[in-house]
Amino acid sequence: TTPTALLQPVPALEEFIGREISLARGQRQPFQGLIEQLRAFDYDSEAVCEAPGQYAVRGGIIDVYPVTATQPCRLDFFGDVIEEIRFFDPVTQRSGDPVERLLLSASPRLPLGPSTTGLADYLGPLTHLVFIEPAVLEETFSLVARESPAQPASVLESILARAAAAFGVSDLDEASALFDGAGSEQTWDTESLVHHRRYPEDALVAQERLQAEEEARRQFLQQAARWQQEGHALVFAVAKDGEEQRTREILRADPELKKLRPQFLRGTINEGFKITFREGASCPNLLASAPGVAGLVLVTETEIFGRQRQRRPGLHRRAVATPSQIDQLLDFSELVEGDFVVHLQHGIALYRGLTKLETTDGVREVISLEFDDQVTLHVPLQESHLISRYVGLAKTRPQLGRIGTGRWEKTRASAERATLDLAAQLLEIQARRAAQPGHGFAPDTAWQREFETSFEFTETPDQLRAITETKADMEQARPMDRLICGDVGFGKTEVAIRAAFKAVMDGRQVAVLVPTTVLAQQHLNTFRERMAGYPVAIEMLSRFRSRPEQRQILAAAARGGIDILIGTHRLIQRDVAFKDLGLVVIDEEQRFGVKHKEVFKQWRAHVDMLSMSATPIPRTLYLALTGARDLSVIETPPADRHPIQTIVKTYDEKLVIDAVRHEIRRGGQVFYLHNRVLTIAAVAQRLRELLPDLSIAVGHGQMDEGKLERIMTDFVAGRHQVLVCTTIIESGLDIPNCNTILIEGADRFGLSQLYQLRGRVGRFRHQAYAY
Repeated sequence: TTPTALLQPVPALEEFIGREISLARGQRQPFQGLIEQLRAFDYDSEAVCEAPGQYAVRGGIIDVYPVTATQPCRLDFFGDVIEEIRFFDPVTQRSGDPVERLLLSASPRLPLGPSTTGLADYLGPLTHLVFIEPAVLEETFSLVARESPAQPASVLESILARAAAAFGVSDLDEASALFDGAGSEQTWDTESLVHHRRYPEDALVAQERLQAEEEARRQFLQQAARWQQEGHALVFAVAKDGEEQRTREILRADPELKKLRPQFLRGTINEGFKITFREGASCPNLLASAPGVAGLVLVTETEIFGRQRQRRPGLHRRAVATPSQIDQLLDFSELVEGDFVVHLQHGIALYRGLTKLETTDGVREVISLEFDDQVTLHVPLQESHLISRYVGLAKTRPQLGRIGTGRWEKTRASAERATLDLAAQLLEIQARRAAQPGHGFAPDTAWQREFETSFEFTETPDQLRAITETKADMEQARPMDRLICGDVGFGKTEVAIRAAFKAVMDGRQVAVLVPTTVLAQQHLNTFRERMAGYPVAIEMLSRFRSRPEQRQILAAAARGGIDILIGTHRLIQRDVAFKDLGLVVIDEEQRFGVKHKEVFKQWRAHVDMLSMSATPIPRTLYLALTGARDLSVIETPPADRHPIQTIVKTYDEKLVIDAVRHEIRRGGQVFYLHNRVLTIAAVAQRLRELLPDLSIAVGHGQMDEGKLERIMTDFVAGRHQVLVCTTIIESGLDIPNCNTILIEGADRFGLSQLYQLRGRVGRFRHQAYAY
């Protein structure tokens, strides 16, 4: 309808809008009167209130789901006073956030029910009425009219009767003329396009299915071309740029379809339709209503690609548990039948849903669990705190518990013993650290103070505190075990550099362990740059070094000719030996596995350990928080540091182009992360086609060492604007000029990994973006 029509008063609509009631906390409202009002508003009384237009009464509580709301509310009465109003979850039925005021509106079915009002009474005079599938409507109307000729007997007939009267049809028998558009230029007939696209039956062979789909699509598009030749305007509604591009490719690929000249509109529509305009009719607010245009054909992805977008149910805010509901923290709406759960007393079981049982106390809702031998246990809802989700580390199917045996008690006892063994192991390491004298490093030298003042940036207060705490630990006569926890780019590496310099000044060697070769190369450059001008020998041990070079480096480390050795997992192999190792720095400790950490345990007993991480694993963080390991937290961002702008979107080539162009215009560089080595070259080629004027390089961990090193060096030097890469850039890579990262397939990464990847940008004073 046009805006002017919306401004004109419609009496029936005004009457309907007036049928609402406002409720507030503390308001006096007769309890029974509200129930009668809900019935008058055409709300349905149900045992459980789960859908809009329903209400349920339990004691002094009324649950109601307003037809205009996205979440139901629970009204708690004290006599005739509304004591409390709260949202509640329609699935779990748990109460949530409090509400001060609630507006209840009548059900929209009320305008449609009485014979005195109909749909047309709510339409302004300039409304255009569209009949979808008029032949089907006419058939349905005739069927209803035959079944109840005396008076309207259904909502549909009531609507049609009112529409017929409003648009000049005096009798129900003449309703068929309405579908032909007789009597008014305000009616339009539409025809669905779905039956024009004949979907093939499922084939046994995938190739046959694909060929059938291609043929069905080609035939449909040929029909669309014929409609266009007959004078219909052709519009394709697509949800995103990728679909438009794919549709254009399909049209270009077929010589017969190249003559199609559709308009493209953004939108999500389930099915397409066709409108044929009547001769001489005018409809100025329809897209294609222009002189000489016979009609409009709107095509959607359902007809083109053979798929239909599913309508998503309304979103409900999750209810917040109150203190009295802490025993029901397991959200059963997140479980599906067949999920593994754990019962505290009986062990692992299969969740079989919420069911209702007849008991002596009436109908009760229970949680049904299936144990071994297909034994089912029904757990009352008030005992739901005994059930938790099963979290297993192994890929094998867990063994179900058997009720009435001691299997579960044995499993629990074994787990408790394993926990005590781990605690004893940790306690032993701590005792050895405390009992065995470590090396107490000497206080800072003049060179140390000179070295620290040469730092080109201003330290943050947290960074200074971490440095002070680390050096104080090193000066004590017991092995240090400190974790530096801080966001990416907050200065953890500088803490390690100063600790390493202090160790070297005292005549001890330093090992710096990192998870990737790229990060090892970066640390080598950083350490050498910071310690240039001082007699410190720094080397790297990784696959970037040839076998002869590795043998030379190992020999030098063993005789004390290398002060700081930076390396990957290669550093913890058996053939690596130091003459006098005094400090081990572990960067991104969460990236190392269990076997590596067994070596770390041995080191912790007699060597100072400094670990760094932005996202420590829970066990590491727990040990730090409980005092088993010392902890320094760097929370203050560097000066002029802007928070990284994070954008979560579906893939869109226009967005990719815009993001890259924006970064290049300000003189920056871009990471484009595609974590599949097999297809990374194709992705890079696609970007080169989209951005032909830019230099785009590819880097991943399976490349030749020399080639990867050259690519990374060239990218750091600014010779490439875009680096298409895998997660090889994840750990510690620091390129200040690169301040935009696009991560393709972000749903396949963990939260910690995404956090690390996002931290590869925004490490300087420019605003950074992560897509």
